[in-house]
Amino acid sequence: MRLSILILLALMMNQKLSAQQIQDIKLDPVKVEKFLPYLKYKHSWDGDFEVWKANNMLLYTQEMWYFSESFYIKRDYFPEGGPIDESLIYISRFESQRKQNEEVIIKLPGFKDALVLIPGNKLIYKAN
Repeated sequence: MRLSILILLALMMNQKLSAQQIQDIKLDPVKVEKFLPYLKYKHSWDGDFEVWKANNMLLYTQEMWYFSESFYIKRDYFPEGGPIDESLIYISRFESQRKQNEEVIIKLPGFKDALVLIPGNKLIYKAN
């Protein structure tokens, strides 16, 4: 009986911590809309995306943060090329170029905007 109560308390505390962690991660709704297709694709292999999301809110929030906030676009960084639509960037593709303690600027051929990876030590989540 005591063990059951301890397990129940531990689960409730864990759920409270997860809710707090989710609240601490700020997601831009505009960016969520842009990057949602990447998460849906990644987790469509697990079955129904909405079921996965409902059962994994902390992981969903962390992954969405990674896909939408672990980089930014520096506009008009190069003299020639067109602007880039950030929703076209699958950030995992560039993960091998990320440095631990400094930003990395990446030139994307044909674009005047630069992709900037935030340092690894600033990530709250890193995709595998």
